[in-house]
Amino acid sequence: MPADSLRSKLVVRTAVGLWVVLLGVVCVRTVLKPLSANIYPTYAWAGERFAAGEPLYGVFAPYVDNYRYSPTVAAGFVPFGMMPWGPGGALFRLLGAALFLGGAAAWFRRSWPNAPVAAALAVMLPLAIGSVSNGQANPHMVGLMVAAGALALGNRWAVAGACVAAAALFKGYPLALGMLLAFAAPVRFGVGLVAALAAGLALPYLLQSPEYVNGLYAEWWMNMKGDDRTGWENWRGYQDFHLVLKNLGWTVPRSQYLFVQAGTGALCAVVLAWQRWRGTDRPTLTTNAVALGLCWMTVFGPAVESSTLILIAPVLARELLDRTGQPRWAWRSAVAGAVLFLAAVVLFAFPYAVHRPVIGLGIQPLAAALVAAAGVARVLRKPAPAAVDRQESLTRLAA
Repeated sequence: MPADSLRSKLVVRTAVGLWVVLLGVVCVRTVLKPLSANIYPTYAWAGERFAAGEPLYGVFAPYVDNYRYSPTVAAGFVPFGMMPWGPGGALFRLLGAALFLGGAAAWFRRSWPNAPVAAALAVMLPLAIGSVSNGQANPHMVGLMVAAGALALGNRWAVAGACVAAAALFKGYPLALGMLLAFAAPVRFGVGLVAALAAGLALPYLLQSPEYVNGLYAEWWMNMKGDDRTGWENWRGYQDFHLVLKNLGWTVPRSQYLFVQAGTGALCAVVLAWQRWRGTDRPTLTTNAVALGLCWMTVFGPAVESSTLILIAPVLARELLDRTGQPRWAWRSAVAGAVLFLAAVVLFAFPYAVHRPVIGLGIQPLAAALVAAAGVARVLRKPAPAAVDRQESLTRLAA
């Protein structure tokens, strides 16, 4: 058997083995100890409360975190609320892993010529450990977003919009990816996104009284407005660019940092608008939109925790494994980011007194920024096709 074939089979078996071990250990632990390091009970509890018509926000219960998600998410968890937390948590994790791995595999195959999919999925595993272990919804969200990119590359824009809408109903910031993807197909994608969002927001009204649901939406909005962690200890606060600034001695109030977030997001939009005006083809615009969206959400997003860093895993995988046309500094930047990410994963295995001071130094947002720099370099180096006449450009913009 050729050496390349043997190497390929070894990579596939290693990737499968690593993911099977991770999911097996986590699911068994979840069934046996459903209350240990587990966010899932918050979702299941919300499903129970929604079904009973009880308040969701600002209510504290044993083993349950502060519920921050939309009423639609609570409505979707009604079936899980009927299950014991152990088996329900294991099922929730397996569903997230299926979305994450399936969406990422489809994305790599469509956006990356000759992609080593198995190796890429293995590279993403360290950044997924925290979310999978704690029962977070992040794998589901990332899977939906990269699946949206893959569907868009297959010209299935309406379904792609529905995927982004589903992710945004968990946490609103995936709408940033939706706005960037709209540069590739404003009407075809936008209609699917808006329709799916409207349907998702209306779903709770089909299951509960309008008065109850109206109250939930008002409380959800107030809950999101009051979520300010800029003054928290470094290790507890958001792991984003704000923490990097804080460690450099520049403490920016949340009200001012919002301009940084909005400005960097607008810059991503300007890049795509410029590329579209120059005549960049639709598949390239789509690929660039997903890369920029994932990078922005990880470095400048509104709610970046340690587990949220899984958002940049697809970008990290490509930047480590695909050096085609990339400047040497970009690959080195991705490698440096990967080393810092891996160090953080290892640190979390140690007691609080060991890992908290180091995490507080901002090694995770720094790692994300290094990987994002490599991802942005790939976006900016994409060559635009030959210039098209103005009329053709205007026609394309109106499509």
